[in-house]
This record gives sequence, structure tokens and C-alpha cells, in this order.
Amino acid sequence: MKSLIQWSGYFNIISGFLMLAYWYLYAILLPYGQLSTTLSILVLNRNWTFVNILGTLGSILSIIGLIGLYISLEDQITQMTTIGFMIAIVGAILMFLTLVRDTILWPILVKHDPSLLDFSGPIYTSKTFMPFFIFSVLLYAIGYIIFGLALANSSFFPAWAGHFMAWGALLFALGPLFGPWQVVIRSVGITALSIGTIWLGTVLLRMK
Repeated sequence: MKSLIQWSGYFNIISGFLMLAYWYLYAILLPYGQLSTTLSILVLNRNWTFVNILGTLGSILSIIGLIGLYISLEDQITQMTTIGFMIAIVGAILMFLTLVRDTILWPILVKHDPSLLDFSGPIYTSKTFMPFFIFSVLLYAIGYIIFGLALANSSFFPAWAGHFMAWGALLFALGPLFGPWQVVIRSVGITALSIGTIWLGTVLLRMK
């Protein structure tokens, strides 16, 4: 058990740095400023796969990191903590699958028909795609808020670390709702989430 907790500490730290690299390289290496009516302008860029691989790796490591954080709470685990943990795990898995889709599937679609990724095209106007995407985002945000606040209220972790994780995940997940401000909101969110994740990871490494 101790070994799992320590490994999850490393995974949380690595995940935090990978997610920071993913998000800011996304803005630097991809023509995000030209994004208007279609996602294909980003997917066709030669840096698309590399950038999204960073996010995919960070996402899968965060799942293992969450498990270590939950186990480390020991006798401070409450029913609400468990509920938050389970929702956060499901949300993190769905986030991972979304990034896998972006990394592997989107480039294939664009090579055959770039219009498939138009925001007015068949995918983004689908009656199943967008509702499922919104459901995934809400699960991610709700799970991280509940679990992050549980970590903040525990005696094992610094309160600020849990709050950074909770509210950072909320801003990052719900950023698209803020329209033209979404880049700023999501950047603040992913930065806070990553700081919280790295901070919590360092605490796990010091646990005896």
C-alpha cells in the first residue's frame, strides 16, 4: 500500500506538469487564434498529435494519482469522499478517452473530410455527441470539486492544495461556457488544477 501511495505521488506530479505542457503548448504551437468555424484547422497542424499525446499521458497518470490520494486518507474517508472519488475517477477516465479520441480519431476523419469537424457539421450537431460531451464535463467538474474539498478538509493535506484541485478543475471543465473568455478561464483553471495536483503529489511522497 505504501508503495502504491508513493508511486501515485510521482504520477500526480508528472501528471500536473504534463497537463500544463499540454495546455500551453496547445496555445503556442497550434493556430488557436484562427479557430472560428471548424476544428480541422487545428487537427491538420503537424503539432496536433504531439500536443495531444502530452494531455493523454497526463490524463491517464491522473487516474492512478487519484487512487493514491483516496487510499492515503485512510480513516478520514467519509461517504461523501467516496462518492466524490468515484465520480472524479469516472470523469477522469472520460477525459482520458476524449483525449485519445482527439489524438487518434480526429486526424483520420480530417484526412477523409475536413468538414466533419465543422462546428455546424454532423458531429458537433449530433443529438448524442454534444449531450454526452457535456455529461462528461459535468462529471469531471463535480467529482473533482467534491473530492478536492474532501482533501482540503482532511488533516493529511494542505487545504490550499485541495482547493486548487477542486476549483481549478471546475474552471477548466466549464471554461467553454464563458464564450470569448474561455481561453483565459481554462488557462487559470488548468494552472490551478496542476498546481494542486503537483502539491498533493509532493505530500504523498513525504508520507510515512
